[in-house]
Amino acid sequence: ERSTAHNIIARRSPSISRTFTFISKTGASNNMTIRTILLIISFFTITKVQITNASNNSNNVNSNSLVRKQSKTPNFTTMSKFDFLDDLHSKYPHQPVFLQAVEEMALAIDPLFRDPENGDFYKRAFLYMTEPERMISFHVPWMDDAGKLQINRGWRVEFSSALGPYKGGLRFHPTVDDGILKFLGFEQIFKNALTGLPMGGGKGGSDFNPKGKSDSEIRRFCESFMTQLCRYIGASTDVPAGDIGVGGREIGYMYGQYKRLSNKHGEGVLTGKSMLFGGIHLRPEATGYGAVYMAKHAIEDKLKKSLD
Repeated sequence: ERSTAHNIIARRSPSISRTFTFISKTGASNNMTIRTILLIISFFTITKVQITNASNNSNNVNSNSLVRKQSKTPNFTTMSKFDFLDDLHSKYPHQPVFLQAVEEMALAIDPLFRDPENGDFYKRAFLYMTEPERMISFHVPWMDDAGKLQINRGWRVEFSSALGPYKGGLRFHPTVDDGILKFLGFEQIFKNALTGLPMGGGKGGSDFNPKGKSDSEIRRFCESFMTQLCRYIGASTDVPAGDIGVGGREIGYMYGQYKRLSNKHGEGVLTGKSMLFGGIHLRPEATGYGAVYMAKHAIEDKLKKSLD
């Protein structure tokens, strides 16, 4: 199965082929099946997105999956094109955004499921990846400036460690719940696999709303959040980062609390830190550079020529 997949990828994407070869040679054997399917799924996702975008443009259909408004979202809790996902839908009818993410990914790699020889294997591997390896929830008590105790909920969804430590951001926003974080963590698996780096997928956060809060309130919340989270993360276990509502200030507050609790300094337990205590130069601009990089390749693919 790995050999067949490698041949397909080699013809269509040399860069992913090289990544596939590297991981196949260096990865642990007990994780090889999942490593293989991750890379194949990542490859077919790229191809499918290009096809879908072209089709949607011709039919004037807006298929932007990054903006999910539940009021306009098809009812993925009751409808599925794939019989093998019926059980998943029946278990999580209260998580429509997560089910939508799973359904979209399944549609993107439908050719794998139709393979006459290995279709059942791909279905089993995909279904395996729809369940998080670990899902942690906790309460986050903190004191506001008026001296009143406030309580928020916190989560960390450690979805897949097949390729490496869990990696994904922390989001602080009142809309955050376990279903939103499962959707984000599920997609993070494939985003990280595409980098070719040994990173798994995860996501976390809280329904805390930093808007309108003072710096002191945000600091106290971040310290309480890290007090709960610190026992589950580590440089070789789970490495959170920032996301909506979590920038350099919040990362700094959480890192300071982690250092106090663990009595360790310099560990790569959080990314997005200030350069004053282990951060990376150009980290704030990294996402923008990534967008330009991908746009350049998309334009070159469309024009069939280099822009250099």
